[in-house]
Amino acid sequence: MRGLSVYTLSDKATDREADMLAQRENRSDAIVGMDLADQSVQVASILIDLAQRDTRNQSRRLANLVVESVGRDIALLNSPLRSAGFAVLTAPDVPAILVEMGYLSHPTDARLLTTDSHRRRFAADMVRAIDSYFGPRRSPSRSKSARK
Repeated sequence: MRGLSVYTLSDKATDREADMLAQRENRSDAIVGMDLADQSVQVASILIDLAQRDTRNQSRRLANLVVESVGRDIALLNSPLRSAGFAVLTAPDVPAILVEMGYLSHPTDARLLTTDSHRRRFAADMVRAIDSYFGPRRSPSRSKSARK
């Protein structure tokens, strides 16, 4: 395997490899939580669910922008948008992605990861994606028939 991939949080991994990697990594990380001690169990559960749903949508949006931007210059996996239950992606109110820049086990990826030009190109692509994420969103334009 060779190429870049971007992970977002999911209860169900996109593949066996993603699931095994997430399980191994999660053993070493603590899950970040919210202080909802003053809320009833039902209200806290609903608030967390709503925050997590929005956060997952925002994370997928950011992942798509990264793949679009980075894919112009850097090789991607065949299916670069992946998901797994990584604990580092679990904050309920902070969009998060995990970018896997390549595979050290692949000679081409390993060589590229050690070159300044590749790292600069990758960094510039990431900046473009992040700027796009935080930039103004275009709202869908309404057709003339919808305005009447």
